[in-house]
Amino acid sequence: MLMSSTNRSEWRREQDVDDAAPDPPAADDRREAQAGFAALLARHHVALMGFVLSLVPSWSDAEDIVQEASAVMWRKFAEFEPGTNFLAWACQIARYLVMNHIRKRSRDAQILTPEVAETIGQEAKDDLERLEAERLALQSCLEKLDGDSRALLDRCYAPGITVKQVAESLRRTPNSIYKTLNRIREALLRCIQDNLVAEGM
Repeated sequence: MLMSSTNRSEWRREQDVDDAAPDPPAADDRREAQAGFAALLARHHVALMGFVLSLVPSWSDAEDIVQEASAVMWRKFAEFEPGTNFLAWACQIARYLVMNHIRKRSRDAQILTPEVAETIGQEAKDDLERLEAERLALQSCLEKLDGDSRALLDRCYAPGITVKQVAESLRRTPNSIYKTLNRIREALLRCIQDNLVAEGM
């Protein structure tokens, strides 16, 4: 049965509305998850590569393992609990892949045995977790500093800036700046240690 011109016009309007309809929520959720995953992976990629290199002597093999681990992590990303330690989770996945790699090449005398690699891997993972905990603790402690202390740290540690230049700009002596920096560092160290103890590290 042929459509009338009026019906055809209405059908086209309906099609235009359908074509202009926004992506379904599932697509938006997937894009958001991809963006979150990419940000976490970029943030921890160097540490993850270092972890794998501590177990695999070949840079090429390590790159392949990290790439495979990234694919596995993305497939399992829905299982990752936001707010927990992404690096520890990533290292756990990478470690399983390293073990498989070692088993496949166990005849090569230059490859660690799975048992030795497991021991080294656990030690490396513990070190990475400690470093990540210290980084988070430092970030938290920096946020607790008073405005003047934080501003002084930012100025003294800016690229290409010397303590002497900061002292001159503040009309203070370099020695007084060093003393203030030492007090700030000691306060940060105490704060970091307290945070780590609270985290059971």
